Amino acid sequence: MNEVLYMDKGRVTIPKACRTRRGLEDGDTLLFLETQSGEMVLRPVKEKPKMTLLEHLRKFKGVELPTMTFHCPPRI
Repeated sequence: MNEVLYMDKGRVTIPKACRTRRGLEDGDTLLFLETQSGEMVLRPVKEKPKMTLLEHLRKFKGVELPTMTFHCPPRI
């Protein structure tokens, strides 16, 4: 599993076999992390969900949640 990454002018080439295993495609964004021990880690950045959890529950599960109301007076 030791794959070689190639560097050229600050760009990193991830081997095709590794990209295929991880489901990476052109245009995907990777987060570069450096640990305290000096290891370098690349993690794919996930897209933001297209709907919120509440929207998902309402649409697919038929759950209705009461709207939240606050009865506290405003702070001055």
